[in-house]
Order: sequence, then structure tokens, then C-alpha cells
Amino acid sequence: MYSVTPKRQNKLTDFACIACFVCGIGIFAVSILNSSVPYLTLAAQICAVLLLTAGIYLYARFVARTYTYTVQPGGIFDVDGRELYDLVVVETVGKSKQRTVCRIALRDITSVQARPARASKKNGFDDIEALDGGRKFSYCADMVPEKVLLIRDTDGNAVLLTYDADLWHILSQKTT
Repeated sequence: MYSVTPKRQNKLTDFACIACFVCGIGIFAVSILNSSVPYLTLAAQICAVLLLTAGIYLYARFVARTYTYTVQPGGIFDVDGRELYDLVVVETVGKSKQRTVCRIALRDITSVQARPARASKKNGFDDIEALDGGRKFSYCADMVPEKVLLIRDTDGNAVLLTYDADLWHILSQKTT
């Protein structure tokens, strides 16, 4: 059994969250103090509300959440009597609220790639898309991670995890 809780790779998410809060509160303060033009004040307050909403979203989605990736026995045995393993992603919100958000049997994983999160002409990677009517799921610790694990399953789903060398090694061995 292997378990890892990845750390954030960069501080971009934290800075974006703080910037949204500071700018939103600043625009509110300026619009209240200088309310000589009503429509301009209303537009500034709407902008401030949007910035505060974006800050709350970034905090709730990335700062307050952590993900734990675990490769564990699945409780199912194959014909030869060997136990099959699952990749389990557990989301923790705050300090105590946990829920399993992803469970994939290792036998259902068709490919595992360690790659940059963004496609560019320099790195030669395509955009990350789901295949055959599947969906794309991101369980990364960062808003814009530097490197990710791209896992594709038999249903055509694409699952993105924050890169961990040991997890990549385990998954690439189990799927071949």
C-alpha cells in the first residue's frame, strides 16, 4: 500500500486568492468613499463582488482542500487468487471532512503519463481531453500545476493528479 498527500508546487493560487480579496475590499472602500457618480459606484461594487466571489472560490477549491492519493487493496480477487489494487483519491476539506472522490481499479487504467500540465509548441504535448465520451477530472493541489500525472481509464476518462515520482512508478508498473 502506498499513500501520498502532495504539497503545492507553486504559490500562484495563494497569491491569486489574496489578490482577489484585497482588490475586492479596496474597490468596495473606494466606491463607498467616492460615491459622487451613482452608475460608476454601482459598477465598481459589482466588480468588487465578483472579485470577492473569485477569492472565495479559489480558497474553497484549492487552499482549503488537500488530496491524498492511495494505492490500496481493492478487496476483489482475480481468478488466480491475487488481490486486485485500486487507486483511491480522498479529498479533505479543512481539517476533518473527508470523502472519497475517485476510485479506479489498477486493471482499468489504460495509460499513465507524467507530463507538463499545459500543452505548448515547445513541449510537444496536446491539450488534455477525455476520450470516447469520458470526462476530465482534476484532483491537483494547485490551480496551475507544473507537472501532472495523466491517467486514462477504460471508460475514456482523463484523471489529473499532482505529480509524485513514487506514485508514477507504482502506477506505470501495475498497468503494464
